[in-house]
Amino acid sequence: MIRIGVIGTGRAGLIHAQNYATSVPGARLAWLVDSDDSSRLNAAKELGLDANESTEADYREALKDDRLDAVVVATPTSFHRDIVVAAAQAGKHVLCEKPMALTADDCDAMIAACDTANVKLQVGFMRRFDAGFREAFSRLQAGEIGELVHARSLTHGPSIPKPWMFDIAESNGPLAEVNSHDIDTIRWFAGDEVAEVYAMAGNYRSPEAREAFPDFYDQIHLSMKFRRGAQGSISGAQGVRYAYDARAEIIGTEGILFVGG
Repeated sequence: MIRIGVIGTGRAGLIHAQNYATSVPGARLAWLVDSDDSSRLNAAKELGLDANESTEADYREALKDDRLDAVVVATPTSFHRDIVVAAAQAGKHVLCEKPMALTADDCDAMIAACDTANVKLQVGFMRRFDAGFREAFSRLQAGEIGELVHARSLTHGPSIPKPWMFDIAESNGPLAEVNSHDIDTIRWFAGDEVAEVYAMAGNYRSPEAREAFPDFYDQIHLSMKFRRGAQGSISGAQGVRYAYDARAEIIGTEGILFVGG
């Protein structure tokens, strides 16, 4: 039995916690951690945990538990580096929600800490494990649609941005919070890195952010060119009113693949 602690009990953290508490064979939810007392205690109540025995406000206290095997980090992005490094130093394996961190230097520090401690570090890019996306990837690799010409990916999310997300310095914006999935997806399909990129963005749905955070955007479009010449594009949106929408379109020299819904 693997004992897992979930650090951060917001929307994403609670989804992870519910899964470990109810539907992941071989896993046990051991700790819920959040500095927000209300969020933490409400999550414990919903999951039927003893708040006195299985919750902590400070992740450092939970990491002292020698029986804890791994943690899921589902806090705001600006806290990821410190938590992941501390978890690695405590000998805990880590699943870190995307986006991994605010800067490439932070990411490097997290990787180095986990390498030094010989613990696993994984980022929450679940589309690489989704049956539909894996099937499309396999068909592309098999040459079913010829050579890759254009990889298009979109994520339109219904969630209304949290106030802390309006500060791009704190959240890295929807491009990180939402579209890091798409960036990962098209790099995965292309098997290549981006050489050129153009982006345009705007705030269409969050008028309350416009005065204090004029650089915040809730809609973005990226066009790019990969090093070996293939094209890519990404469409991202927060606070859409119709559904959670995640799709990819892979155009080759001899056909096309559609995945998602």
